[in-house]
Amino acid sequence: MDTALLFLLISECVGYLLWIQFTKKENSFYRNVTSTLMFLLSLVILYRIFVLNLDFGLVLSVATLLAAISWVIGSILTIDELRKESKSYFFILLAITCIRSFAYEPYQIPSRSMVPGLQVGDFVLVNKHAYGLKFPGTNYLLTELQKPERNDVAVFKPPHTLCDTSPLDARPDLGTLSTAQSQLFLSKFLKLQKDKCTANGIKYVKRVIGVPGDEVVVKGYEIWINGTKLNHELISSINGESLIKETIDNKTHVIRSLGLTEYAQHKWIVPEGSYLAIGDNRDNSLDSRAWGYFSEDTLIGKADYIWLHWGSYSEMPTFSRNQKID
Repeated sequence: MDTALLFLLISECVGYLLWIQFTKKENSFYRNVTSTLMFLLSLVILYRIFVLNLDFGLVLSVATLLAAISWVIGSILTIDELRKESKSYFFILLAITCIRSFAYEPYQIPSRSMVPGLQVGDFVLVNKHAYGLKFPGTNYLLTELQKPERNDVAVFKPPHTLCDTSPLDARPDLGTLSTAQSQLFLSKFLKLQKDKCTANGIKYVKRVIGVPGDEVVVKGYEIWINGTKLNHELISSINGESLIKETIDNKTHVIRSLGLTEYAQHKWIVPEGSYLAIGDNRDNSLDSRAWGYFSEDTLIGKADYIWLHWGSYSEMPTFSRNQKID
């Protein structure tokens, strides 16, 4: 537990108890002062939660539970204001928690790794039930796992963003690689993990290319899955930038290339419980080519729809890019 956050939470609890005491004594002045300080503390707590990158689903669940407890306390102590306020907050928080945890969660695209399909500033709806329902803020499945399919645009936490993940978790087949390949992967993975890892991980969005049991071979921009080469059809090529229609299992999407990784070669045999993911912007994507596989335990959901685009604070939000994600 973060020391600063713990101190803020304890201070908020003390303020809550004081507010109850002043309310029971009908001391409106001190009650209002305490209420104002608690509101300001709440803002600081929320800021600290975002700084620490805590799971917001878990935060909402805890807030819902606290609202329910406060409702009960208000009923027992016969404080009508506390009872009514807590009751209304409880139902609002419960609705938000259920929608966000079990239906759809909004997610903003932060990078160009999925260009041209997903642009920086796109807000997408992530289907939280596509791969099975999880208890909010945890990896505990409430329903049976629905495995991702090739071509899915999945949201997940890659292994290098989790500080307690080992290189073997990212590449269980590390021992089968040559010494040079394994050393290259280890040095790259450990550097990425040192630079980017957090206790709760960071959400990435990429396209699933390989599922458990697949043999995936990449030579430049050409990809073979289980010996079958993916069909590529050039759409346009301007100033070194090429847009290519790629087909996986009879599903098509558009990828972008700049001719920078033409000679890069990779080969994977995807282990059970793991998935291979690559960005559509093939020359500007930090993906499985660098950090290995992502685990089904870190799945968040499937990116289904673009519902809003807001490129920067200097622009107005627009719905012009609203569409289903291919």
